[in-house]
Amino acid sequence: MALEDVKSEVLNDAEEKSNQIVEEAEAEAEEIREEAEQEAQKIEERIEEEIENEKASIEKKALSSARMKAKEKKLEAKQNALNNVFEEFREELSKTVDENRESFVDRCVEKAEFEVGKVQGSEGFEEAVEDSGFEFEEIDEEGLVVVSDDGMKRLNFKLDKIVDNYRENYRNQVAEKLFN
Repeated sequence: MALEDVKSEVLNDAEEKSNQIVEEAEAEAEEIREEAEQEAQKIEERIEEEIENEKASIEKKALSSARMKAKEKKLEAKQNALNNVFEEFREELSKTVDENRESFVDRCVEKAEFEVGKVQGSEGFEEAVEDSGFEFEEIDEEGLVVVSDDGMKRLNFKLDKIVDNYRENYRNQVAEKLFN
């Protein structure tokens, strides 16, 4: 074989090996690129899932908060309605007492299980108390307080106290009638 043939064969072999190395490198590069794309796709899917989960969590919290606020508003409205009922009761009680002072004094004194010494009352009760035969002492709050002879026992018939007692004892029944 001639030198030229050997040289040509060596160059051909070198070119073949070079082409083979390039092909293998390109194949390996393609494989690496595909793996990177798959990994990127997995990361993207995981991030999207995390975003969806976070979004669902935020929506759930917002909905829960809105429900809680609505419940608070509803309770506040119910409480306001109850307060209005007892305010109306207070106004009606005041009118009734004003129109029937003598009988109110008599009923309050009758409830006392002690010897009554004096009756404390708001403005306007003096005549009714004295007509019933008791000493009168004026107080600022509307209603009466029946006091024993020795001053040790008292019965409170102030209108605010009466309303508070009714509120405490009948609140549930009033609420049931209003809201059911």
